[in-house]
Amino acid sequence: MAENQNIPEANWEVDNKLRFEYYCNDTLNYKDILFSLRHTGQYPYSNIFLFVTTLAPNGNSQKDTVEFMLADNRGKWFGRGIGDVHSLQLIFKRNIRFGQVGRYIFYIQHGMREKQLKGVTDLGVMIKNSEIKND
Repeated sequence: MAENQNIPEANWEVDNKLRFEYYCNDTLNYKDILFSLRHTGQYPYSNIFLFVTTLAPNGNSQKDTVEFMLADNRGKWFGRGIGDVHSLQLIFKRNIRFGQVGRYIFYIQHGMREKQLKGVTDLGVMIKNSEIKND
């Protein structure tokens, strides 16, 4: 599963929770959950905080706050860049199993102090089989 959502005018409102769905029919294999983030050079910080709420098929929810570094100490952006746009993949969870068959919903919003976070053009979620081998 891979899905991206555009952030209108690269201006992410704090109340704009991005919604992603994943239908799990495999509770045996381990998965990795990654975020793909694209931003412009106008993004004002070297990091980003995200609030992630995961709803399981049975209605249980889990909330996570995660921080990702987007640039090094000298301000050089991580990831790949084309012109003024930079993109990178961020590991949210690695080597996990989904415990139930059914639809999982992920809500993601930025956790920065700005009401309008400028410079983020889109965010995506990718769920793939883990590359770590398990017994």
